[in-house]
This record gives sequence, structure tokens and C-alpha cells, in this order.
Amino acid sequence: MDSKIKSNIEEPCVVYPWEPCHGNEMQMKASFEDNYLDHMSNLKIESNPSKNTLTTIACGISFNVTRNVIEEFCESGASVVIFNFNGLSFEQSRKMVFEIRQGVFNYSLKKNNRVPYSMTLVLDLGGSVITTGSILDTKTTQRVIELSTNAYVYVTNDLEYKFKCTEDRIYVNSDIILRLKTNDRIYLDYGKIELAVIRVDEDEVYCVIKRGEFLGSEKIVHVPGIPVGSTSLSKLDEEKIRTGIQLKVDVILVPGVRNSVFFDHVRKFVNIEQGGDISLYAKIDNSVGLENIDDVLTGVDGVFLNRPNLSMEVGHDKIFLAQKIVLSKCNLAGKPTITYGEYLNSMEVSTVPTTAEVNDLINTVMDGTDCIYLDVTMRSSNKLHCIQYASSLCRQGEATIWEQQLFTELNKKSKPKIEPAHAVSIGCVEVSFKCHAAAIIVITTSGLSARFIARYRPRCPVLAIVNHGKSARKLSVWRNVIALQYIDPIENVWKDIENRTRFAMDFGKRKGILHQGDLVLHMSCSKQNVGFANTMSVFYVSAGDFVNA
Repeated sequence: MDSKIKSNIEEPCVVYPWEPCHGNEMQMKASFEDNYLDHMSNLKIESNPSKNTLTTIACGISFNVTRNVIEEFCESGASVVIFNFNGLSFEQSRKMVFEIRQGVFNYSLKKNNRVPYSMTLVLDLGGSVITTGSILDTKTTQRVIELSTNAYVYVTNDLEYKFKCTEDRIYVNSDIILRLKTNDRIYLDYGKIELAVIRVDEDEVYCVIKRGEFLGSEKIVHVPGIPVGSTSLSKLDEEKIRTGIQLKVDVILVPGVRNSVFFDHVRKFVNIEQGGDISLYAKIDNSVGLENIDDVLTGVDGVFLNRPNLSMEVGHDKIFLAQKIVLSKCNLAGKPTITYGEYLNSMEVSTVPTTAEVNDLINTVMDGTDCIYLDVTMRSSNKLHCIQYASSLCRQGEATIWEQQLFTELNKKSKPKIEPAHAVSIGCVEVSFKCHAAAIIVITTSGLSARFIARYRPRCPVLAIVNHGKSARKLSVWRNVIALQYIDPIENVWKDIENRTRFAMDFGKRKGILHQGDLVLHMSCSKQNVGFANTMSVFYVSAGDFVNA
């Protein structure tokens, strides 16, 4: 951008000298070492992580969510909410979505300086699942039963026991159990309880309890090696999709994806129902989908890694491998990822998570996820504390990523010939590393340039300034990206770029992202209708506005 933007406040034009970051900030020395051992050995315990969380936080919400809760989510920095329409009528679904949008609107109006907050609305279809029945309440306070290790239990499909589950007989809502053989396994409640089949009778299975635990009502049942659900959308899922389209959700999570053929069928249905502007994410929740991940990635907009479900098939001892495989392949393909791993579940009742939960979340960030999904926010009474704690852990993990190696390897995979927008974005990220930029401002319409930049994992936030709310909300899933909707009318293309840049700078200062003397990269179009951001500039932040470097 050739024209200088004049400050509203008269002040002398000052160009700030470049100063390298101190060695104890954001693990700077370790991040740019040349080999793995030097990187690891130069990590410092006392290093200060960035004050800006780059990883996106997604929160689970229930049907009775209120606008006040959503305001709290926005205040704490969460930019994705995940919900389902299970058991809800259209009016109940509409009311839930209305409460979400009203909460976002209230926060934007009262606490965000009237800047529209980009909160991504994600619909989880749920898909076909096997669950247990309800516990028989023999006492007014009884809500669980104890299945003791080495004891015996019948697992039945007889509807008579749907609301009469006891220590002796457990109901499940599928006849799939009758296809089992001796020594096959049945897992209850995400593997907390393990049953081994002794014999299969006419309408029930007799099992020994290999690993016992307390069991509540309507818990997930998993049978390894036997696919659950069909290879086409159920009527119920089709109806949920129609509801989501009418309520203008931003993302739909498609469960049970095993290959691109099934996913293409879902996309075709969504397009026929006039939902072409909705992003479709494949849920990797089964071993077949994991094996076909390369095929699946060709047609998806993003990936939702469902670790609890997947671990039932690949094993708890190998789920860390599955996570590394999926996240690395998504990073190489440039697909955003949401990872669900029952993170910080102990904070439902405790104010501090376990050491294992802390390490698990940080390792997921280091493996390269874009977004961490916290379903504990559906149950915890202190939702805000859960989100803030997760954000602090994400910052620690982000600071320890070996940035030089990650960028070098991603860059090597971009073999010529690539799109000009792609090439310019790679150059922008490299410049941001070299000059320790505090932020990258991208003036974009579709969000293409912002996605390319985020794909190469800069160390600083990417402020993507877009005109359309839908584009901003879909961008909010990506790591690094802070999507801002600019709603003022366009006067002319050059004045619009100038106004949107000033808008981004003001936002960055107000949120503590930018400070006096910081270096900022700026990406925009050199002329109208170019189609992507093709011009890069560098600015210093001054007390009033900024000066061209």
C-alpha cells in the first residue's frame, strides 16, 4: 500500500529501531535451532509464553444455554461453540441458536467496541451410536450401578430392560451384540468397563467383566471391529442438516466417515438443500476412516478428530499415534483440525486439572491441532475458569514448537507450480519469522490469503479483516487467525483498504496484541479484482497510529 495513513493525533514521525526478542521470551532461541537435540536442550523452564493464544478454543454447549453464558465464552476468548440437535424440535433448536447469536451480539455491543465478534457455530450430527439403557432406580438416590471385576453380566437387546438396567443385566439399543463370538470384547462408557463374551444366546450375550467400574444411564457402547451405522445419511441426520441450514450454522461435523465416497454423498445432499456455504468437517472416529485418511482429506473442509471413539478401535495405547498421523496429514494438506480428547474433564468438579490432563492438552497443541474442543464446559459450574486454564496451557505448548523445522518442512512440500496467493503467503510467513513481527494484517474477501498464511504457522496472530460475517466465522477455527468483520460501507477500494487497516490496528492495540514499536506485516491487493492479497508492506506501531517502514 503506497499511501501513508495519517494519524488522527499530531505527533512526530518516529521510526523505531529493530530489537531482537530476549532469549527467555516464547522459547525464541530453541525455536530456531538447526537440529532436534539443540532445540530440546535450549528450552527454558523460565521462558515466558506469548500473551496471545494462537490455538482456537471450542466449547461444548447444551440445549438450555443462555446468552449470558455465551457472553462469558466470548469474554474468555473462545471462538467456536459445538452443539447438537438430538431430541430437539425445530423450535427448541431455533431457540438455542438464537441464544447463542444474542449472546455474541450483546458482547460485541457492550464489550468489544461494537466490533462483531466472530463465533463459529458448529453442528455435530452425532451419527449412529450404541448406548446402554437407563439404570433401574430401586432407591431415590441411585443413579449408577457397580459392575465388579470378574463378576458376570448379561447384555441384552430386549426392550423390556431398556429402563431396568441392573448389575445382572444391561440393555443396549442394538442387535449388533448378537453377531459377536466367544472372547470378543464389549466396551462400556468409552472403555472404562471391559466385558468379554462367554456365549451368545438368542437375544442376549453372557459376559465376564474384565475391568469393572460404576455405570450410569445411557452410556456409549463400543464393539471393536464391527462398523456402526450405514454408509449413507440416516433420515434423522438429513433432518438435522436441514435444520442447521435453515438456522445458518457455519460448520457441520459429519460422523462415521470411512472414505471420500460417503463424504461426497453428504456434500451433494447439503448442496441440494441450499447449504453450499457451510463448511463440512469429517469426524475421524473409526479405524476405517483413519486408514483412509488420505482419501478422506481430498474432499473435506476440515477434520474433527474424535479420540475417545477412535481409541475404542485402535486401542488406548495407540491413540497418540493416531493423533500424530491425522494432525500431521491435515497440516500437510492445509486442512483445519478440531481435536476432542475429553480435555480437563476433572475440572468439572476441581479447580485444577491432573498432570496427565495438562500434558495431554499441551502435547495435542504441539502435534499441530488448530482447535481444542472442551466438552467439560457443558458440565462445569466454572466454565470461564476451564477456558482460561486451557488457553494458558495452549500458550505454553505453542511456545515450545520447533518453528524453524516446521516451517521448513511445510515449505518443502509446496513444490512448484503453486498458486500465486499460496507463494506470496509463504513469503509473508518467512518475513514474519525473520523480523519478529507482532502481527500479520490481511485484507481479504474470501479468507483465502489468511488461510494460506495460517497454514504455515507463523508465531504471531493473523488479523484477517473481511466484509462478510460467514467468511469471518469459518476462518475462526484456524490456529493463529483472529477474524474481524468490517461492516462500514465501501467508499472506494483504496479508501476501504486504508480504513480496514486502521480498524485492524485499533483492534490490535485495544486487545494488547500490538504495542508501540512493534513491527506489523500488512497484506492487501495492489489493484481491484486481483482475487488475492498480492502486496506486502511492513509498518511500525506508533503511539497514535503507525508509520510506513
